[in-house]
Amino acid sequence: MGTTSDTSKKLQTLFGQSVSPGVAYGPVFFNTQSLDFTTDRRLRDDEVESELARVDSVARAARVSLVHQRDQLSGHFSEEQRRVFDTHLTLLEDPTIESDLRSRIEDGRLYFEHALRDVVEVYERLFEVVESEKLRNKLADMRDVALRLVRYAKPASERKKDEGRQGGILVVRELTLSDLTEALDQGLTGIIAEEGNLESHGSILTSAAGIPAILGAGSLQDCLHEGQRVMVDGDNGVITIEPSTEAVHSAQGRAPEGGFEILAPPILSDNSTVHLTAAVASPSEAKQVKGIGITEMGLYRTELPVIQRQGHPREDSLSVLYGQVIAASDRVCFRLPDLKSTSGIQTFYSEEETNPAMGLRGVRLLLEYPDLLKRQLRAILRATGDEVARVVVPFAIDPEDIELVRFCAESAREELRLEGFNVPHPVEVGAVIETPSSALLGRELIQCSDFVSIDLDSLAESLIMCERTSGHPRVYDRTRETHPVLLRAVRKIAALTLSFEKELTVAGESLVQEGLAQLLVGVGVRRFAIRPALLRDAHAMLSEMNPETCGRIAEKACRVNTAKQLRELLPATWQ
Repeated sequence: MGTTSDTSKKLQTLFGQSVSPGVAYGPVFFNTQSLDFTTDRRLRDDEVESELARVDSVARAARVSLVHQRDQLSGHFSEEQRRVFDTHLTLLEDPTIESDLRSRIEDGRLYFEHALRDVVEVYERLFEVVESEKLRNKLADMRDVALRLVRYAKPASERKKDEGRQGGILVVRELTLSDLTEALDQGLTGIIAEEGNLESHGSILTSAAGIPAILGAGSLQDCLHEGQRVMVDGDNGVITIEPSTEAVHSAQGRAPEGGFEILAPPILSDNSTVHLTAAVASPSEAKQVKGIGITEMGLYRTELPVIQRQGHPREDSLSVLYGQVIAASDRVCFRLPDLKSTSGIQTFYSEEETNPAMGLRGVRLLLEYPDLLKRQLRAILRATGDEVARVVVPFAIDPEDIELVRFCAESAREELRLEGFNVPHPVEVGAVIETPSSALLGRELIQCSDFVSIDLDSLAESLIMCERTSGHPRVYDRTRETHPVLLRAVRKIAALTLSFEKELTVAGESLVQEGLAQLLVGVGVRRFAIRPALLRDAHAMLSEMNPETCGRIAEKACRVNTAKQLRELLPATWQ
């Protein structure tokens, strides 16, 4: 678990994978029911008929509910997405499944829930033989339907306990259609799933419904309790436990009563300045941070309109959108779209990838689909006009990636000039350092780039080969603490950018980890891109730093070999 602190309290922060953008805040309600139904007791002969009648009653109630939800919520979904409801209805009415279920009750004398679990387990074993995305989705649909049946098998008095949740955050094991419809029916404002994947029907429909949601947060039973207030940041995949009112208002783009205090540039104890910029993904966020004195967008994420338009955003619309961001800022750095196969864009990904994080993503995808790259560059140039456009290239591996994007940018500029647009300046092209290759080739990448950005989260994951969204504690815990290999890599890049007089910006959610911001200042980082909800905390933390102390401890931290040894070096005030 990551933590961040301000002058009054510590905020607990959990991380997951963004399913649907937006910010939601409210009390937590758990719905982590499962098919685990264990009992040694069998039905008596005189109980079988009533249990079979119970099956009919539960199935009928589940079907009526599903039809009602399909009709009531149809406006949220496309025609293709509405077919998922029909798939679930088909499963509810499947004669083979019904026959299997009834025979287990009649012949095996099993209770309904126990028989249902056995039927699902049979199909799980069958589907394990053939691995495919289609079968995984079908199995997920079967589990979802089974859980819907289990819900309606509960007494009405128990189901009534789930009412009165309006404005809350639903915590589930895995995003399913039934969880989504429950959230929409009950007026819940956000969903957190402990596990799951972006390709499931539940994830796709949740994204289409527009309810802020995060998956892959790991087991939450020990971190949260019923009724505890949390903030779900669906844009960044971040869950904040008991956030301050100001943090909630900031994330939602609303000013608290009395307005926001303007943040002056943080000054270190030696009177040197730290440049605090914002990492945003919409014009509203840019306007929001401008209201607290942050006028530079150190990182603008461009993926959302591409995902919303399934890979085909219109150039005119992009130009207007980016123009709104520029109008709210003194300077903007646009990160070109960093898409992976988990984005669900069929245009780019007709087949599933075994490892999306290392597949066709970032600049690789942009070069594979040059029309997408060209459209982005033209829109940015048109929006920028007679100012200098700045773009940063995600997932760059070596100088060739930067040079190819630079060539495309210059070609786009020449086209626009011939069309009569005022675009007098070449595009400034930067590299995102986020892979071992880009870190090892840091000198060469920096030499061919106009500036450099470090994605701290991605770089840390690739260096220690641990995924932040992993549900396994041994993997998950390693991503929640700073390893000296990351600090050594950043120190190298910081020294190189200084020697080549190139600008360096560091971004990433892991900045809130214990002592990491101080260590980064210690190795020479003086420019950060922070998401809006964390700007005030980052400002307060940076303003109190002594760079001499930070440098001395960072030098020692770079010499140790393990995260545990590094943690033992940190002063108590940094933790």
